[in-house]
Amino acid sequence: MTAAEAWAEVWNQLQVLFWQIAGDLGSRFSPMNLAAMLVLTLILWLVWRPAAGFFAWLFPARVYRNPSFWLDVKLYALNWTIGLFITFSSVAVATATAFAVGSVLGIDAPPPEARNPVLTALIVFLAADLTAYWYHRLHHDRPTLWAIHALHHSAEEMSPITAFRHHPLYSVLGVAFLAVCVGVVQGLMLSLLVGSIDAATLAGTNLFTAILNLGTANLRHSHIRLRYPGWLERVLISPAQHQVHHSVEPRHHNRNYGEVLAVWDWLFGTLYLTRPGEEIRFGLGDADGRALPQRHQSFGAALTEPVARAWSVLRRRG
Repeated sequence: MTAAEAWAEVWNQLQVLFWQIAGDLGSRFSPMNLAAMLVLTLILWLVWRPAAGFFAWLFPARVYRNPSFWLDVKLYALNWTIGLFITFSSVAVATATAFAVGSVLGIDAPPPEARNPVLTALIVFLAADLTAYWYHRLHHDRPTLWAIHALHHSAEEMSPITAFRHHPLYSVLGVAFLAVCVGVVQGLMLSLLVGSIDAATLAGTNLFTAILNLGTANLRHSHIRLRYPGWLERVLISPAQHQVHHSVEPRHHNRNYGEVLAVWDWLFGTLYLTRPGEEIRFGLGDADGRALPQRHQSFGAALTEPVARAWSVLRRRG
């Protein structure tokens, strides 16, 4: 084997490792993400010195024995099953659409020496995060969409599983929206700037999100109130900022829609910076901050009530 062949083999192995790491980091419950969360929470426990022991503090009974948590688990199982079928289709649709748009526009990809995968991955990440911001915000601004999304906000206690407390319609609508919007932008940028959608580029794109989320993504839906310095909360959404988004307090309503970046909230006037010692009560609340009765007492109610409410909104508007 020549030196050039040896270096080529090393590079190929590095790309395979890079792709594996990106895929592992991309999952909230991957071993690497869970390990990072445990290390981070252990550090927080040592610094904050709560009265409870580490595991009693990390897994409080009030959260994990609450019926709200067990509804989260059931919805997670349902949405995970649905996701097996719709995730791949969304990628295929977005990719096919992007190449079709590129063909219609007649734009040729730049030569290999002019391509910059890192810059492309950054552009793709920004497009994805901006689209996620508006998709989330629309579900608060539009009454019909809010009827579906309210299920997520009805959680009275939060755990990492609460991130998946969505009605299946929310998941399906999300795939359609993201495939049409962010998927098109991502695929278009990749095809025009890179010339092909390859594993290394996709891995680079995933890593932007994964590295920024490492160790903290699971804390956004949790009882652990981790704040960032004010300047950083203008750039990245902290766990405490997302917890504010779930608060029943009127001053917290319609704030902090961002997925990873807080920049979009800052630009579009929806940013809320957290305050030390600020009280947060989770669940649905009225305009005066009074907690509303739980609409989703059972798995069946969680599936039927949002649809019935959305249909009622449509009928009134019709």
